[in-house]
Amino acid sequence: MSLNLSWTSWTAKEIGTQTDSVLASKRAGLDAVFAVPDDERTFANTIAALEYADNHAADIQQQLDLLVNVHPDAVIRDAARVAVDRIEAGTIEMEYDRRLWDAMQAWVAKNETLDSVDRKLADDILRDLRRMGFALPDEQFTELKRLTTELKKQEAQFEKAINDWEDHIEVTREQLAGLPERYIDGLKKSGDKYIITLEYPDIFPFMRQAEDSDARRELATKNLRKGGAENLTRLTQIIGLRQSIAQLLGYASHADFACEVRMAKTSATAQQFLGNIIAKLTPAARRELVGLIDIKKRTLGLEKRAPIHFYEMTYWGHRLLKERHDIDSEQVKEYFPLATVMEGMLGVYQEVLGVQFVPVAGASLWHDDARLYEIRGGTSLVGHFALDMHPRKGKYGHAATYPVVLGRKEQDGSATTGLIALVCNFPKPTESDPSLLAHDEVETLFHEFGHVCHALLSGGRWQRQNGFGVALDFVETPSQLFEEWVWEAPVLKRISKHYQTGEQMPDDLIKKLQAARHHMDANHYLQQAVHALYDQRMHSLPLDTTVEPNHLAQMHRDMTLQYEAIDLPDDAIMAAGWSHMADYDAGYYSYLWSKVYAIDLYSAFKPHPLSDEVGRRYRDMILEPGASKPEMNLVKDFLQRESSDTAFLAQLGIA
Repeated sequence: MSLNLSWTSWTAKEIGTQTDSVLASKRAGLDAVFAVPDDERTFANTIAALEYADNHAADIQQQLDLLVNVHPDAVIRDAARVAVDRIEAGTIEMEYDRRLWDAMQAWVAKNETLDSVDRKLADDILRDLRRMGFALPDEQFTELKRLTTELKKQEAQFEKAINDWEDHIEVTREQLAGLPERYIDGLKKSGDKYIITLEYPDIFPFMRQAEDSDARRELATKNLRKGGAENLTRLTQIIGLRQSIAQLLGYASHADFACEVRMAKTSATAQQFLGNIIAKLTPAARRELVGLIDIKKRTLGLEKRAPIHFYEMTYWGHRLLKERHDIDSEQVKEYFPLATVMEGMLGVYQEVLGVQFVPVAGASLWHDDARLYEIRGGTSLVGHFALDMHPRKGKYGHAATYPVVLGRKEQDGSATTGLIALVCNFPKPTESDPSLLAHDEVETLFHEFGHVCHALLSGGRWQRQNGFGVALDFVETPSQLFEEWVWEAPVLKRISKHYQTGEQMPDDLIKKLQAARHHMDANHYLQQAVHALYDQRMHSLPLDTTVEPNHLAQMHRDMTLQYEAIDLPDDAIMAAGWSHMADYDAGYYSYLWSKVYAIDLYSAFKPHPLSDEVGRRYRDMILEPGASKPEMNLVKDFLQRESSDTAFLAQLGIA
C-alpha cells in the first residue's frame, strides 16, 4: 500500500468526514463477523476478520492523535481531539455487543488448530474481551460499558489540560546569571523581562544553572502545579472510575487489573520489585545528597549544613558535577549540533541493524519543521518515519514516538508498511547558533529513535503484534538498550562535531563524560522508583475508598519526604501535570523494570558495541518478533539464559 499523507492537511470539516468513515467501516466489519453462522466459524472469518476490521480505524485514529499533539493550528487540534473522542466512544458502543462474545465462544468451540502467531492473537483477543466484561451478567456488563465510556472521556480531558497548560516566570537580566548567552538569546521577552516557560528547553537549563535561588523556586513551584487543581480533581475521578471497573471485574485493585497483561502479572510483584530497588538505591542516594549539602555549605559560606530544597537538587548537582569531574555541560553541548547528532545516530543504527535511511524530498507534512524518511532493508521498503524536532505553541511538550500507521498484512494478502512520527522539543537554531543538545538530550534522541526502529522492523502479520503491542513493562527495553550507545567512545566520536571548529569530541572530554556518567544516578533512579510506587499505591487503594484531591497530593509529598528526603511545598500537586497517568496508569514502574532487562541485553553488545553480528541477532530475535511471542521468551532466546538485575546494579556500582 502506497504512503498516504493526505491526513496531514485535513481541514476541520474533512476530519469530521473521516470520523464518520471510520465508524461506518468499523460497523461494517463487525456486522460481517456477526453474520457468520456459528457452525461455519473459522479463524479467518472471525478472529482475523475482527483484526482486519480494526486496521482502517486504527490508522485514522492514530493520525488524528498525532494531529492533536503536533498540528500548529488550534482549530485542527481541537477538531482532531473531538474526532478521537467520537471514535473512542463509538468504538466502545460497537464493541460492547454481546454478539461479539457469542461469536468468539462459537469459534472457540471449533477447537481450530493454529500456528503460534495466530494462536497468540486469538488468545490475546479473548483475554481482552474478558477484561471488557463480557463474562459478566447483563446489568454489570452495561454498567462497565458506561464506566469505560466516561473513563476514556476523562482521560482525554486530563491529557488536554496538561498539553494546554501555559505558565511562566519573568526575570531580569541579572536573574539570568549563570546561564549561557546562547540560552539567553533564545528566550522570549516581555518588555525588559525575560520569559522562562515550563517547556523543556526553558526550564531544564534554568533549574540546572540559574544562580538566582528565588527564581528557581518560583519556576519549580509553578512546575509542581502544572495542570492545575481542577486536573487533580479530574485525576481522582479517573482513579475512582478505574476502581469501579476493577471491582466489577473481580480484581482486588486497578493496579492488579493493569498489571495482569504485563510481565509483572500482579501489582504485588511490581511493588516488590520497586521496594527492592528503593532499598538498594537509598544508601547511595543519601551519600549523593550529603555531597550536595557539603558543596552548598562551602559555596555559600554557611556556618552549618542546610538541607537541599526541592528547587536545588538539579542546581547543586550540576555544580558538584563540574567540581568533581571538571565537566562543563555548556562545553559538552558545543560538540552536539542536532544535525551532526542526527547524521551520526542514523549511521550507527544503519550499521548495527543492517538498514538504510533515505530522506524523502518534497514531502508535505503538518509543519515545515517536520521531515520524512524511508527505512529500507536492502532493496525492500520497510516503512517511513517523520521527525519533528523543535518546540512550538500547542505542540506536545516532551519527547515521544507516535504510531501513525502500523505495518501488517492486509486481508487481500498485500502488505502495509508502517509510518512512525518522532516528536521532540530540542532548541531551535538561532541566527547565531545551531540547535545544540545536552548529552542527556542526545540520550533521549537515541532512546526515542529506538522506538521508531522497533515499531517499523516489527511490521509482521498482525497490527496488534507490532512492537508497540508488547507488554507495557517491556516496551521501553529496546529503546533503553540503544541509550547505551551514547556512552561508548566510538559512537561519541561519530555523533560529535564542534559547532565552530568542526572537531570531534576529544578523548579527554569523552573520558570525563564516561567517568561522570553515574553522577547522581542513585537519586535519579530513586525518584523514578518513588514515582512508580506512588502510581502503584494510588491505584491500589481499597476499592470502596473515595479518593480526595488533597489526599492524592499529600501522598506524593509524604512519599517524597520519606524516601527522597526532599520536602515539597504544601501546594505541590505534581500528579495534576503527570501525563503518564492518562495512559501509563499503574505502569510507571515499567521504565525501571524495562531498564533492568535492557542493561542485561546490552551485555551481549558490550565487548563490541557496534557489532553488526550482534545487531542482526538483536533485530531478528528482539525487534522483529514484536508482540508475536511472550516477552520473557524473547529475552531468554537472545541471552540464552535467564535474565537478572546483576548488570543493572553493577553499572550503578551498588551490586
